[in-house]
Amino acid sequence: MLSKLTVPGVDLEFATPLREIDVRVGGRMIMIATLDDGSELVIITRKKCLELGVPVNTRWVLMMEAANGSQEAMVGCMEWLEIEIGGMKTWAHAYIVETAPYDLLLGRPWQRSVGLQKVETKQGVDVVVHNP
Repeated sequence: MLSKLTVPGVDLEFATPLREIDVRVGGRMIMIATLDDGSELVIITRKKCLELGVPVNTRWVLMMEAANGSQEAMVGCMEWLEIEIGGMKTWAHAYIVETAPYDLLLGRPWQRSVGLQKVETKQGVDVVVHNP
């Protein structure tokens, strides 16, 4: 049964997608990056890692636990991966995952390094990034 309850003046959504932004990675590849406030890591798929051809530190192996409790092994880390947004160069240590519903996930480490600020509006989300 669908709820018919409403509250005047309150715009309440059942689900809101994560914010996606266009970035240039490794100085050459444009991709869509997903901003995720709940992620403790920056993550890139193995496919994009291979396409970039950037060196990988395979000593950085760890287990990632997803929100649903499932675990997946990270197979290395692309250290100091250059991520350009709006002409500004930033960097992150990006862990590599076999598959994901995104190409690049910008989690809390990257967001903290750039002093990310998000402004929620009725039209969407404005993102402000500061030069690290």
